[in-house]
Amino acid sequence: TFLPDASHHRTTMTAEKLNSCKNIKALIIVASLISQFLPFVTSFNLPIKYSSTPRTSAHHAKKEKKKAGGSGGGGFGVSKSTSAPSVATISADIASLEKQWDNFVSITDLEIQPKGNPEDEDYRHFIVSDVFVRVGSENDSESTGWYRTGKVVAADETDINAAFTLQKGLIFWSALHMWPALAAKGKRAARNLQLGYMPPSMHMADETDTTLDAEEAEDVLISEKVSVHGVLSKDVGFRPDFNPPGFTYKRREKAALKKKKSSMEEIVEASS
Repeated sequence: TFLPDASHHRTTMTAEKLNSCKNIKALIIVASLISQFLPFVTSFNLPIKYSSTPRTSAHHAKKEKKKAGGSGGGGFGVSKSTSAPSVATISADIASLEKQWDNFVSITDLEIQPKGNPEDEDYRHFIVSDVFVRVGSENDSESTGWYRTGKVVAADETDINAAFTLQKGLIFWSALHMWPALAAKGKRAARNLQLGYMPPSMHMADETDTTLDAEEAEDVLISEKVSVHGVLSKDVGFRPDFNPPGFTYKRREKAALKKKKSSMEEIVEASS
């Protein structure tokens, strides 16, 4: 059996203690240097970078929340927002004009206020407003700047201001095509268009009209931008007072007029 020499063991222990003392002394020197330079480094106000990767626990919680918020394949528990999503705004183009014109006819049946008894099953409430467009707060001795453009409708419980907000771009687009004088003012003016409105009337503009006179313009109110959260495009509509050049879409309107004429004929025949 081999037994280590005692003197060798003492020498080894002494060397270990020496190395340990050297390490401790080095640590003390490093700590002293850090304490001296730390105020100097922090005086630069260096930006602190945060990791963009979430912690594991937080990431797991988000995944669980996402699972809980899923549609689950339909049926009970599906939120209203998934079944009837709202839109931020309605596009300004011919396709949207056709759609919103159809909506206007479908909701109003070409009336400016609801007909019938609110207690009837087929009764539908809606609000119509005449709409006008001008450039900024344009108002001089010759013109108020307001061009009569069309009519807007909001159905059921929809706020009429939401109908303005949702369709503002489409109304401006239509006005620029309807009124060359507006378009002639250029792109800068187009960015400063204003939307005005007043209670509905039977009056409609045509291509020969000019801007409203001062007395008419007194009743025009400036539309306010409101939240359109939850508002559906099918619950609002817009009808220009006349077709913009090159646009002749009146399919549903012609059908509605034909239906009205047939109903009137039946009434006349029944009374004769």
